[in-house]
Amino acid sequence: MSNKTAIKLFENRKVRSVWNAEAEKWYISIVDVIEVLTESNRPRKYWDDLKRKLQAEGSELSEKIGQLKMQAADGKKYLTDVADVEQLFRLIQSIPSPKAEPFKLKIFQYIKRDKTFFLLTLTGLSTLSGHTANDLSDYEVADRVDENQKSKIKNE
Repeated sequence: MSNKTAIKLFENRKVRSVWNAEAEKWYISIVDVIEVLTESNRPRKYWDDLKRKLQAEGSELSEKIGQLKMQAADGKKYLTDVADVEQLFRLIQSIPSPKAEPFKLKIFQYIKRDKTFFLLTLTGLSTLSGHTANDLSDYEVADRVDENQKSKIKNE
C-alpha cells in the first residue's frame, strides 16, 4: 500500500491526512477536524463523547472509522482515528459549528486539486498546454485527459 502523508491547514491549524493510493482515498484525522471545528482544548474527549452519542443513536458511522499511525506533535507515530472524506462529511454534520461548511469546502478544494494532479500523473501529463492542474476546470482536465488516453490507445 502506497501512502502519502500531508498536513492540511485550516485557519492556521493542522489537519493530518494520509493518501491511500490503492483505495484512491484521503484519510483524515478526526481529532484534528474536531479541534478545528470546535476549538476545544480536549478534542479527544469531544470525539469520545460524540462516538458514544452516535452509537446510542444507532449510527454505524463510528463502527466504520479506521485507525492509522500518524505523527503527533511529539514526533512519534500513534494510532489515530481517521475517516475518509465521505465519512468525515457525515461526521461533521453531527458537530454544531459555524466553521463546518467552510471546512467542508476547503477539504473539497484540496481533494479536487489532488484528484486533478492524480489524473494528470496517471496519464503522463504534468502540464497541459502550459497550464498547471490548478488553472484548469474539472471539465477541461477530463477532456484533455480523455484526449491523451485516446491518443495513447491509438499509438499502441
